[in-house]
Amino acid sequence: MRTGIVVTAMAVLALSGCSAFRTTPSSTSSAALQDFTGGHSIEQARNQLSSIEGLSDVSIEETKTVSGLNEHHEVSIAATVEDASAAPAFVDQLAQLGWSVNEAEPDTGVFIRLRTSPQLVIGDVAKERGWSEAAYTTSTAELKQLVLLSPDELKERFGPWPGEAP
Repeated sequence: MRTGIVVTAMAVLALSGCSAFRTTPSSTSSAALQDFTGGHSIEQARNQLSSIEGLSDVSIEETKTVSGLNEHHEVSIAATVEDASAAPAFVDQLAQLGWSVNEAEPDTGVFIRLRTSPQLVIGDVAKERGWSEAAYTTSTAELKQLVLLSPDELKERFGPWPGEAP
């Protein structure tokens, strides 16, 4: 009986610890994730993104996901391309911009959403640009806008994180 009580108490403590971990990032981990020796801040990246000619409806975000006790980070960039024929060059430029954000290393990769008219399969565009590990699906028109570029390929092209801004 005593063993059951101890196990139950430990489970409650473990679950409450996981819950607190997921919702409240520690100030130590946030500080350790920042690297101001290269790249630039998310705010600087937003300013640069909004100044790129040929793009509209732009956004860039650094996000954290938690799976168990593991934290993962990604940079997501979205934009509408005014001239669909310019989309290939924007894939590379936005990938470099995402890799340069120095808030937290995007160990999940850089997500790019490009809206074009007609809608191109952005994953195919990335593959044509040499992103051999590009992850994407074409099951819906909205998903054709998305591609995930791997951290390994980002590092190969742009050097160690955080890379230089384009």
